Amino acid sequence: MYVWVVENLYDADYVAKRTSGFDEWRDYLLGAHDGIPKSPEWQVSETAVPAREVRALARLWGRKKTYLAVGAAGSGFGGAGRGACGAQWARCMVMMMAMQGLGKPGVNLGNLQMGTPVDMEFYFPGYADGGISGELQWNGNAVNNYQRMPHVLTVNPVRQLVPRQQFPEAIITGEATGYLWDGIATEIQFTPFHYPMPGYPRMHMIYKYGGSFFSTVTESNRMVDAYRHESIECVVNQSIWMEGEAQFADVILPACTAFERHDIGEWASGGGYLQHGFNGVNHRVVVMQHKCIEPLGESKSDYRIFTEILSRLGLGAIFTEGCSELDWCKRVFDSSDVSKGISWKEFLKKGYFVVPAEKESLRAPVNFRWFAEDRMKDIPEAQPLPSQWSAEFGKGLQTPSGLIEFVPETLKRHDPNNPERPVLNRYIPSWEGLHTESLVHRFPLQMVATHSRYSFHTNVDGKGGYTNDITDHRALVDGHYYWLVRISDLDARSRGIADRDLVRVFNDRGSVICAADVSSMMAPGVVKSFESSAEYQSIEVDGQRVEIGGCMNTLTSSRSQIKGTSSMSPNSCLVQVERWPLSLARAR
Repeated sequence: MYVWVVENLYDADYVAKRTSGFDEWRDYLLGAHDGIPKSPEWQVSETAVPAREVRALARLWGRKKTYLAVGAAGSGFGGAGRGACGAQWARCMVMMMAMQGLGKPGVNLGNLQMGTPVDMEFYFPGYADGGISGELQWNGNAVNNYQRMPHVLTVNPVRQLVPRQQFPEAIITGEATGYLWDGIATEIQFTPFHYPMPGYPRMHMIYKYGGSFFSTVTESNRMVDAYRHESIECVVNQSIWMEGEAQFADVILPACTAFERHDIGEWASGGGYLQHGFNGVNHRVVVMQHKCIEPLGESKSDYRIFTEILSRLGLGAIFTEGCSELDWCKRVFDSSDVSKGISWKEFLKKGYFVVPAEKESLRAPVNFRWFAEDRMKDIPEAQPLPSQWSAEFGKGLQTPSGLIEFVPETLKRHDPNNPERPVLNRYIPSWEGLHTESLVHRFPLQMVATHSRYSFHTNVDGKGGYTNDITDHRALVDGHYYWLVRISDLDARSRGIADRDLVRVFNDRGSVICAADVSSMMAPGVVKSFESSAEYQSIEVDGQRVEIGGCMNTLTSSRSQIKGTSSMSPNSCLVQVERWPLSLARAR
């Protein structure tokens, strides 16, 4: 952005008409605020990227129409957005595109596949659009599903909330503070909520179903202390697999697999606040999930487990509305646009329906083109709503000015003195990184743990499944499948580590035993792994507690990436790696 200003490679007309606060940002880039120009030379000591390359990229970008692909649905799953002060990076992505004319032909951001000819107005509910539960809070039921499939609405009278990342502290210390993210209005995020709420008791029971928190919550060992805390009188876990929390349950309700129940759904469609998530796969396919076999053993579907519990409470009929799982599939089918393209009988026989692309003349307009041309919003998107924008409805963005704001009015009003989220965006070094002198001499390696290529969170990993045999996912050593950690050949040699050696990755928060993936593709000083192993296996070896399932979040900090938010910073994590001399067989 500095190069664009100095060499006049930005869209000055767009900036003048469709943004606000640019002059203050320009002055910061040029060093008027602190005497430090934010030039390509300025960033070299931090990134090690040569100034000439940064300048060349800036010129190439500034002289061409450029589409910025920064992550799934434009929200940047993983990467720089999941480190300390990652919001500063995200703000810069938008500011760069604003300087180049966001919404003009060829100038946009999101994902490279977004814009493929899929029919975004074809209705099929995503998993966060409500449905059987009838709940209106935290989903899209009120604006999407209920209008097409009327059903019994339920109201949860409990308004007490527990911040997910502070769930262990809420149990262990008895209190926690969190901040909501709400797609309806930006302002909601600035008001904290506190646990416990006045008049409400503390938690005394944990009922958990589906997936595992252990590997998806930072500093995962906290969960062990929470589940074992004396204040928790009963733990119920509803699971298919003996993983994560299931090991700590007093009662396990065995859930059946997807092969043992009926369901209906669309690939990659989230619904709720995640509109048009199917853009991530380039197509729309609705699938009928047939029951292949009856549930094995004592297992039951989640729906049946809930039904039997609620029936004992006298609420079964309200929950089921007299419907079986297959009945609900039919109701969802009838309420969706799939029923206009294929009969129920044919859908059951075929098992899927490919949503056809609409005719070219009916395709949705380009995202943000309406904004760039200062006209009414014309894209099929219910959210975000305009919030503080008070001029002509449908024309402005959801900012108070209706413009892209280089100096955000909402931060001025609600959080003007937060040093980790300054009103005027600026670079802030990580609070756990290579500049953290108190840590880096003991833990000199920066660990980056992204989503895996072969599993999604805890889904598909572990469980004795085929993904264990993928050599880029886990390594079989002495009969145990170890999680991988990639390390540069230079760092490996200096530590006496060879490819597929067992290593201990550790810091003050814990230790994880992994198999080393030695690679010349890694930069020295950085190790690469993946988040959300399905396995959490903590064992004691020679008086030392180590985790051998691959739960890398054992090592990540539970601190929010920015003060005044509920957020994660798993990529702001310093570790040390050393060769592990013991095999699992010897450890046992």
